[in-house]
Amino acid sequence: MATVKQRKNSYSVIYWYKNENGERKQKWEKFLSNKEANKRKTFIEYYQSEHGLVIVPLNEQHAGEIKDAQSKKEDSDDSITFGEFLDIFVNLYGTNKWSVSTYTVKKAEIENYIKPYIGDVKLKDITTKMLTEYYNQLLSVPQVPNNFKGPTGKCVQPAGVKKIHDIIRCALNQAIRWEYLDQSKRNPATLVTLPKMQKNPRAVWNIETFRQAVTVADDDLLVICMHLAFSCSMRIGEILGLTWDDVIIDETAIATNNARVIINKELTRLNYENIQKLKEKEIIKIFPTHQPHCTTRLVLKTPKTETSNRTVWLPKTVARLLVEYKHNQDELKEFLGDEYIDYNLVIAMDNGNPTEGSIVRKRFRVLCENNGFEKVVFHSLRHLSTGYKLKLTNGDVKSVQGDTGHAEAEMVTDVYSRILDEDRRYNAQKMDQEFYSSLDVDNEAKAKEAENNAVLLELLKNMSDEDKEKLIKKLKKSK
Repeated sequence: MATVKQRKNSYSVIYWYKNENGERKQKWEKFLSNKEANKRKTFIEYYQSEHGLVIVPLNEQHAGEIKDAQSKKEDSDDSITFGEFLDIFVNLYGTNKWSVSTYTVKKAEIENYIKPYIGDVKLKDITTKMLTEYYNQLLSVPQVPNNFKGPTGKCVQPAGVKKIHDIIRCALNQAIRWEYLDQSKRNPATLVTLPKMQKNPRAVWNIETFRQAVTVADDDLLVICMHLAFSCSMRIGEILGLTWDDVIIDETAIATNNARVIINKELTRLNYENIQKLKEKEIIKIFPTHQPHCTTRLVLKTPKTETSNRTVWLPKTVARLLVEYKHNQDELKEFLGDEYIDYNLVIAMDNGNPTEGSIVRKRFRVLCENNGFEKVVFHSLRHLSTGYKLKLTNGDVKSVQGDTGHAEAEMVTDVYSRILDEDRRYNAQKMDQEFYSSLDVDNEAKAKEAENNAVLLELLKNMSDEDKEKLIKKLKKSK
């Protein structure tokens, strides 16, 4: 894919190519008019689609090819189907913009939910009405099982429709930019009415349940994972991708409250074919597989967003737990010798191999079942952490955001706003104590006074005339 960029009175066409060593390089070509630049851009894209990432020649002999490329494009624009365009979109845009994990997810959604239903529709015939009908139809389509989850028995949910819509909207935006669609018209996906999404808040423990859980748990690996999720607001992939060189827990650091973890990678499982297709983009390490014909690999990769790269300071107690955990791990290494595969991972299996997220989630689920705790997912500990820190800091969203690694502060307040419900209940109790309790005292005094007056009145009624006269004389004297 090539781009055109204006610089003062000239226009530059920018595109990528591979040199003789296979390294990706960027090339800039200067033109005096936007029209010339766009003609060159069109030919570059056509030429590289035929010959790969190579330097595109500018010789006169290719003038005819440029004309052919433009005419072919014009002829094909009217007949190209949405499915055919999505292939172009994925190969040009997806491979350049998406990470391997994002590429894998979006490619699967295109193949499973978009192409089978609207892939044969001509690109130029995509309308807002058609997309709205298609999104409503998706709600009755069964979810396609993937390599990591079996059949769910559910249909596509509104949240899933939203993700599919995001792909379609982005693809149609590119179709307009690449002039497959009329640039004077609006993207038909921008006006679509999406199915209403119901918010289902994630079940989260209270702090007392967490305290009890880490006390009764006898699985050292699980306990350390739970403490890191809670104290450092870490995602499961970040915990499992943590290496000892990024854990600062020496005595000086602990004594000066400077013990910390540096979060700069995560562990996940990815499709190996897509890893290769994207040239191992954002991949730090690929772990070997012990299963023949395995289509996926466990990898260490860079975090999901730039803000996910962060440093989080450790409470002293958690730092000391990590010191003890490392000591035990070192003893295991020494005992096993060469049988221990040392990847320097903090969370590792007994032989040193990386620990998959599914293992931790299963152990956590068993902990809940065996101890009668409310069944929550492991990720809810990160929610609990965020809510607890918001309370500790009196709502300092920015400092909490620094720990969670969320890209936007609004994500902290939106996702975790329900943690304020407990405080609101507490506010009602305080109002009862501070204000309404005083009203209750006044009301009790008035009720007592009314009761006393009623008793006095009854006594007066029962007094003899002589006693009443004596009482009246006495009252007059007292005045």
